[in-house]
Amino acid sequence: MKTPWVINETIRGNIVFNRTFDEARYNKVLHACALQDDLEALPAGDMTAIGERGINLSGGQKARVALARALYSSNTKLMLLDDPLSAVDGHVGEHLFSEAICGELGDAVTRVLVTHHVQFLPNCDSIIVLEDGEIKHYGKYEELIADGVDFQAAVSVQKDEEENKQKIQDSSNKESKKSSRSVEPSGDFKQESQAHAVTAKKQGETLISDEERDLGSVDLSKYSFYVKAGGIWNAIGFFVSQILGRGAEIGGGFWLAYWSDNVALAEQEGIEMPQEVTAFYLNVYALIGVAGIILLTLRSLFQSSHRLHASTKMHDDMLHQILRAPISFYDITPIGRILNRFSTDLDRIDLGLPMAVLSAGNSAALVLGSIVAIIISTKGAFLIPLVPILYVYFKIQKWFRKTSTELQRLVNISNSPIFADFAQTLSGTSVIRAFRVGDHFFSKTQDSFDTYNVVFVLFNNCTNWLSLRLDVLGGIVQAFIAALALATIRFDFIPAGLLGLSLSFSIEATTFLKQGVRSFSKLEADMSSVERILYYSSDIPEEDPDIIPEKDPDPNLWPNTGCIEFVDVSMRYRDGPLVLKKISASIKGGEKVGIVGRTGSGKSSLMTALFRMVDTESGEIRIDGINIAEIGTDILRQKLSIIPQDPVMFSNTVRHNIDPLHNATDEELWEILGKVELADFVAGLPLGLDEMVMEGGDNFSQGQKQLLCIGRSMLRNARILVMDEATASIDNSTDALIQKT
Repeated sequence: MKTPWVINETIRGNIVFNRTFDEARYNKVLHACALQDDLEALPAGDMTAIGERGINLSGGQKARVALARALYSSNTKLMLLDDPLSAVDGHVGEHLFSEAICGELGDAVTRVLVTHHVQFLPNCDSIIVLEDGEIKHYGKYEELIADGVDFQAAVSVQKDEEENKQKIQDSSNKESKKSSRSVEPSGDFKQESQAHAVTAKKQGETLISDEERDLGSVDLSKYSFYVKAGGIWNAIGFFVSQILGRGAEIGGGFWLAYWSDNVALAEQEGIEMPQEVTAFYLNVYALIGVAGIILLTLRSLFQSSHRLHASTKMHDDMLHQILRAPISFYDITPIGRILNRFSTDLDRIDLGLPMAVLSAGNSAALVLGSIVAIIISTKGAFLIPLVPILYVYFKIQKWFRKTSTELQRLVNISNSPIFADFAQTLSGTSVIRAFRVGDHFFSKTQDSFDTYNVVFVLFNNCTNWLSLRLDVLGGIVQAFIAALALATIRFDFIPAGLLGLSLSFSIEATTFLKQGVRSFSKLEADMSSVERILYYSSDIPEEDPDIIPEKDPDPNLWPNTGCIEFVDVSMRYRDGPLVLKKISASIKGGEKVGIVGRTGSGKSSLMTALFRMVDTESGEIRIDGINIAEIGTDILRQKLSIIPQDPVMFSNTVRHNIDPLHNATDEELWEILGKVELADFVAGLPLGLDEMVMEGGDNFSQGQKQLLCIGRSMLRNARILVMDEATASIDNSTDALIQKT
């Protein structure tokens, strides 16, 4: 594939790809794909872990790993190669073509190579020239040349480029000899590299960090944060209306008991209760009921308002922090882990946590009200068994709460691999099908689900354990009330109305004791999602400030010329070895400077340092005399423009992809499209500029995506334009046209 697909595995795992390991063939593949030097430079060799989307590999390294995967199988009869040479330099490209594509490993294989590198055409057995989706020419190279096929001009362009490269190389040989001492690593660097060797190897084998997990009960500060996030007055209103609403409900029960006792007394005395008195009892009961309804409605309104504000604040805080996180955070954090926070955890806070709060509040009010009602109904006798029952209840809920909270944390963590596996698998379905390893990825995803289900079943079993013990406690309460009523029946200690009321409340207390423990345990378990989101909102590192008012230059005056100076710049990724070592260079404004080197030599790292995606370890980078480390990242990145090695497309319209800020007119957009040779193509789309771009730009070719990115950068008209292998996926004629533009 033109866009290499690598998985979150070791380099060896990406090449072998769940096939039988053959060391002899494996070594031949490494040599044919020019990977041996790269493996020596990597901290753990071929056991180095690759991050998601190959984030710790250069574009050329990812391309060669994908090519090695295709070459590794000895049973392959047909190999389809979609321009695998576009992401590598010329020297490596020639090695790959001669050793990998045309070498011993591919002798018995039919190889179909899609490419715009016409210098390789003389070595092809047959050539197919496509134009507008149709075969325009077909035959051997010599035959097509004799027929005057149009790619002869492209060959001439290629030869001119080669001659220019040779001249540049010859003219720079003397300079390179003079400056060889300045780029040679010093003794300090050599000692430092040795000191990092052992540590780097261990880190290389485990790039992805373990997901963080707190232990023990959820800290009270997390509850306090949740209450404040939704608004303190909303929380107070919720609890006050909850208590008053429950009071109205209990008051209605006692009023009915009082009413029924008076009716029974009147019947015993042979007195008929007047209609007015009955109406009075009925009106008071209705008033109590209406008050309860109003209070519970207010409770729901307060809760809804609190839930909305809390969820919005936590989502916005986490999103802000994620967008401000440094690149190193994404290097070691799987995308599934981030998606889990924004999906499962936020869903639990949006829906599960408010219901748990409501259920816990209800249960607490109902249990407390029932206990008070039973104490009043039994004239205080229930206080005798209440103390030991509460002690046993406290012990049971303590054991259950701690266990269920830890299990919920494990449920949260076991969700992340499922999201990561889905995201990774869906992005490489064509490769998975081509290599017929669908069963392996299915099994891997199934294992992730099995792990999740094991924890989920344990969580449910824990709930069943609680139910059994609380049912026993409820039975004890009901038995005590019944025994008390039978023992004191001769003394009329408990009137019939109060006895029925106390038995009714005892059944209710049993039910809500059980529900209460579950609710409070679920509340604490769901609070672990607040805990996890709060970690991403406050504990992950943050980039340098966007704006530094006292240091930021005037955006209308800076940069004036675009002069760039690198002064002894050294940089490393995370705790790895230095990738830039004492780089010193001066670039004048308006100059066109080419940065060349082998794959993995640090070309893209230099661009990364210029944009401050990774801070330098030492030295300075100055633009028009201003040290970029001392100004805000906002103005710096606004004044720079980049065409990345891997084109970035948004799932939006073509218009939005060229002009994300929507500052340009249609005339300006069409002018830019004309400069990058896409005007006719976009005009032919059904909706033109408003045509939707699929996720990842799947409805555009790699070259078209790259041209759109070039147009996006040209539209900004920045003083400094960085092109990171920007024309690697573009044919020579379009490349030459863009170079002139």
